[in-house]
Amino acid sequence: MSKQFELLQPPSDGISKLRFHPTDDTKLLVSSWDQQVRLYDAQQNQLVASHHDHRAAVLDTVFGSNRAFSGGLDRRVLAWENYSHTREIGCHDGEISALEYVSSGNMLLSGSWDCTLRAWDSRAQGGAAQIAKLDVEERIYSMSARETLLAVALAGRKILIYDTRKLDAPIEVRESSLKFPTRCVKLMPSSLGFVCSSVEGRVSVEYLNGATKSNYAFKCHRQPAEDNVDLVYPVNAVAFHPVHHTFVTGGSDGAVSLWDPDNKKRLKHYQGYPTSISALDFNASGNMLAVASSYTYEEGEKDHPPDSIWIKPMTENEARPKAKKN
Repeated sequence: MSKQFELLQPPSDGISKLRFHPTDDTKLLVSSWDQQVRLYDAQQNQLVASHHDHRAAVLDTVFGSNRAFSGGLDRRVLAWENYSHTREIGCHDGEISALEYVSSGNMLLSGSWDCTLRAWDSRAQGGAAQIAKLDVEERIYSMSARETLLAVALAGRKILIYDTRKLDAPIEVRESSLKFPTRCVKLMPSSLGFVCSSVEGRVSVEYLNGATKSNYAFKCHRQPAEDNVDLVYPVNAVAFHPVHHTFVTGGSDGAVSLWDPDNKKRLKHYQGYPTSISALDFNASGNMLAVASSYTYEEGEKDHPPDSIWIKPMTENEARPKAKKN
């Protein structure tokens, strides 16, 4: 198996999001606190294009059809047309924390610390672009879209589930079973439920109404310390394998773990990254995992390793769940 490698020309300040293209295995989008959005060819280890048109840190980026979208602390939603020039689609009244794209309706969804979820026609120009604005009462921390479902994680530990074809009200409202703020929410590839991670070294696996499986939660990304006390780290990122439906978590302990949600087992533990894992994503085929190692300031200002992006090749069986024992 080929070894993982570090991408050349990484961001110069905190990496906020990694996104592989939904069908092209090699295209990788990266947003960062240096106000830039970058497009890499992950296979060739090449920076293909970048733009610096945001006026502050970029917190999220997502692929659309022949374009990418981004948003962040300057409160603007930008479209990066053909990865060559940008245009402003719209703006929020607060910082934009999360973006998702629904290809079936050419719809971009943006979540903000202004406590609103907004939907945009990604093809429209100017003020005509906004097609919905929903008041969700709390700051949006994380979002995940898959087919016609959208999961929205709020500051007060609420999780809202929407049908993107009818955004007027959520189809489910949940309170996370985790007692601390949500860091990341990710819908399962089966659309039967979602995985949630928290700042306090825990992950929950939760199923939507009508599913026959039971919810559960587990501790992770912890290290033993003195007097039988664990050092507990935030779990910053979650990504599902597109073929085997196992998932990885990345923590501020600088480690990545691979989990089998059905058998409730950890399959792999990848250690040795330079600092906190801030973002993760599998490519469409599941044969590459992108890992952002980028200090997330849980210990305040201190000297830390430079930001880096690692591409980890995945073998056919590496992410496969173990067969259940009779």
